[in-house]
Amino acid sequence: MKLQFKLHRGAYVYSSLNTNLFSEDEILFSFKEKEGNTFLVLEAIAKNYNVSYNQLWALISVENITSLSATGITAHISGVLSQENIPCNMIAAFHHDYLLVPLESAEKAMSVLSK
Repeated sequence: MKLQFKLHRGAYVYSSLNTNLFSEDEILFSFKEKEGNTFLVLEAIAKNYNVSYNQLWALISVENITSLSATGITAHISGVLSQENIPCNMIAAFHHDYLLVPLESAEKAMSVLSK
C-alpha cells in the first residue's frame, strides 16, 4: 500500500500538567502518565493558558485508513525519516496514524515521505 500524507496547518506543542487546563475541543491528544498528564495542543491554545513548552511540532497524518494491528507502518515511517535525521513522534489512533516532526523539518519530512 502506498501511504498518503497530509501536513496540517499550525504549530503544536507538548505539555505535561498535573491538571487539565484545556477544554476537550482544544486537545488533539492526551495521555495519562505517572509523572503527569501529557497534552498535545496548538501553540496558540497553550499561549492562551500561559502553558510553557520547549519545542514546536508539525502534525502530519497518514491519510490511508490504517489498522491498529497492521505490521510495520510505524517502523517504515520512522525509518524513512531517521535516514534524513528528522525526529518523529508517532500517535496511532483508531482510523489513522499521525506523526509529529519538528516544525522546521515539516516540508523536508513531507518531501521524504512522498517519494
